[in-house]
Amino acid sequence: MTEFRIRLSDRDEKGDITLFLKDILEKCRSTEGEKLITFEKGEYHFHAEHCNKKIMYASNTDSNRFPEKLIAVDIDGHKNIIFDGNGSDFILHGKLVPFSVTNSESIALRNFSWDFPAAGTLECEVVSSSYLHTDFRINKGIDWEIEGRNLLWFEKSPFTGEKYWENKGQSKSHCVVCHDRERKNVARRLLPKGPFFGVRKISSRGDNIIRVHYLLPHTDRKGLIYEMCPNYDRDSVGSFFCDSKDITVENVNVHYMHGFGWLTQMCENVSFINCNFRPKKGTDRYCTSFADLIHVSGAKGKIHIEGCSFSNAHDDPINIHGTYTQVAEKTDEHTLRLEYKHNQQRGFTQYHKGDKVVFYLRKDFSSLMNEAEFTVESVVNPLCEGNSDQEMLVTFIEKLPDELSRKDEYVCENVTYTPEVYIGSCHFSLIPTRGILCTTRKKTVIEKNTFDGMTMASIYISNDCNDWYESGPVRDMTIRDNDFFITDVVSGMHPAIFIDPIVHGKNSGETSIHSGITIANNRIYLKAGQKAIVGKYCKNLRVVGNTVYGSDGTSPYSVEDCYDTAFEENKELE
Repeated sequence: MTEFRIRLSDRDEKGDITLFLKDILEKCRSTEGEKLITFEKGEYHFHAEHCNKKIMYASNTDSNRFPEKLIAVDIDGHKNIIFDGNGSDFILHGKLVPFSVTNSESIALRNFSWDFPAAGTLECEVVSSSYLHTDFRINKGIDWEIEGRNLLWFEKSPFTGEKYWENKGQSKSHCVVCHDRERKNVARRLLPKGPFFGVRKISSRGDNIIRVHYLLPHTDRKGLIYEMCPNYDRDSVGSFFCDSKDITVENVNVHYMHGFGWLTQMCENVSFINCNFRPKKGTDRYCTSFADLIHVSGAKGKIHIEGCSFSNAHDDPINIHGTYTQVAEKTDEHTLRLEYKHNQQRGFTQYHKGDKVVFYLRKDFSSLMNEAEFTVESVVNPLCEGNSDQEMLVTFIEKLPDELSRKDEYVCENVTYTPEVYIGSCHFSLIPTRGILCTTRKKTVIEKNTFDGMTMASIYISNDCNDWYESGPVRDMTIRDNDFFITDVVSGMHPAIFIDPIVHGKNSGETSIHSGITIANNRIYLKAGQKAIVGKYCKNLRVVGNTVYGSDGTSPYSVEDCYDTAFEENKELE
């Protein structure tokens, strides 16, 4: 093993390590065998001016509008690197992707924390409130100024004084997130319920406190915290793994991510062990991400997440799925023109030579030829040979059936890039959406986790060819020995476990979309008449040995168009 040591003295006059680390990575490229990059424990800064600029098409982001990303640590085309922070703190300045691992193999990231002192989320805590005005304390770290009836918030470069980024009030938000510390819950609110709607004027009160005067009565309870980010613009990712294999992330603390979450895209064998996605203690900040925390869009091998904690994101802590592409045209007996359909899916490679593909009818998810697998012979990828960023030309070894000549009626999934999944001994808290989304046909185990205060379903099993086009059918999933604490913060259905495939039309009830789901020995604490388990279009569902607390005398289970179900030895207690 070759060791590269980074010392505190290697920083520049502003504490920046970016350029020095770039040189180390270049030395690693020409070094054979295993490489260890280790840091003397301390604080290291990364500034936007020194970071790599790259065109990156990242799933579930607005890469069509924002293809260029700024990368702090760019691991591209490497093998056998252990990156060990030795307990160091990495401080990021600007709208950065902290880590990008692309076209690489056998990469380990260990023992460090990262944070953005100027978070892209504005957090306003209610200090006091009266009939027509409210005083808010703004979180420290960001710069702000009042411009008429708007609050501008931004981050400036210490090198040039120019702004790295700037936001204005709620202008780029589709909602705000309200964090109620007293009731220990979070929930999304529509913009008219936000702090910068119907503003008459804004004035400064000193000590990072502003007074917002309203045109109409607008009272708020002291202690509420409103969190706002420009979530109309998913212009970046929290970190990025793409077209790589055998990646391990261990003992890493993520205190904040700009834009989307930590995205794994078309990779093989990725593990997150003993990682924490939580705000840094001792700060006045709560939000950890604009959107998801760990997001997997297409993977093979195994996804392993164990001993991690997740809190205060604005979307789902874990989302694992494939991507349906839609059949747009059959150009010959072996070739299809396929399309990404959601606006935030584009530009990246979805199919490779040798991959296996299965087709489904959009209207009800019935499979073509009993889930017959077709083998990819060749691919013309998005943005190649005249293709747009959402279309690809895929040629198969096998002759394609006539049904695929019907435009837009079928979707297909790359079943080679569907992983085995293990999620165990994790803690989820204070999330305004779901806890875990997972749809994969391979073996999945979700066990020994705690879900405390998910505002929607704690575990959501979807499969969608109508909106996000996130695939696919579940075939072997075990959910066991978990604790679910259901919140009553919002109305509507938000059970502990929600099996809810979404089809283009109305399912006839004859097609079971998911199968082989076992829900066993969980403890579910209900509130407000919620259900413990809700499911539809599923067969071989087994619900065994669970204990439901807070029962109101009605059944805590609801199933629709489910076949071969078994409910055994469950308990319902008041």
